[in-house]
Amino acid sequence: MIKVLLIFLIACFGYSDYFTGKSLQTRPLVLGPLVGLAMGDLQTGCVIGATMELALMGAVGVGAALPPEVVSGGILGTAFAIAGHKDAGMAVALGLPIAMLVMLLRNFLFIAIVPLFANRADQYAEKGDIKGVSRMHWYGGIFGMYLPMAILVAVAYYLGSGVMENILDAIPQFVQDGLTISAGILLALGFAILLRMILNKKIAAFFSYWICNDSIFKPSGIGSSNH
Repeated sequence: MIKVLLIFLIACFGYSDYFTGKSLQTRPLVLGPLVGLAMGDLQTGCVIGATMELALMGAVGVGAALPPEVVSGGILGTAFAIAGHKDAGMAVALGLPIAMLVMLLRNFLFIAIVPLFANRADQYAEKGDIKGVSRMHWYGGIFGMYLPMAILVAVAYYLGSGVMENILDAIPQFVQDGLTISAGILLALGFAILLRMILNKKIAAFFSYWICNDSIFKPSGIGSSNH
């Protein structure tokens, strides 16, 4: 039960990033080592966290885009892999489907639960109660979204750790080797997804202009006001 509590606290820490100004607490690079520390294997947690970070590097919400839910995927993928004594390849193979499934739950909460707090905030706004609006903002985020998801992560680990260990042990070695190889490919895929977001014909000209005119890409003194 201690590990379940620690997983819950790590999930709370990860989801609190949405209230702390985007300090990247959601990323597997941060959460992986914490899970490894909680599971008694810090080194494996660091390796898995870094590997999953590369694989999920492009999982960033931009506009209406809905990326995989990286907190749950990073935590549970790392925890299940360490519990089953598997490598980073298995963690990525487990973490990506988990992240996609939890994304559906997150969207459900956005659609069905969070609007209840938003409607209440509208009522406070009509009365000019600024403190009431502020409370609904916090309550909606904590109780309508991130606390339920943190509880889900802890419950999923509690219910699934033993089951996942048995499943992982039953997977043939050649399949595990294939997953390890595919994890290496996913790292390149993570970079490709990220580059696809920022390198396209609509904005490439602006990057080219910045690179050509930024002084850090020029020899000292060239293009400066003194020459």
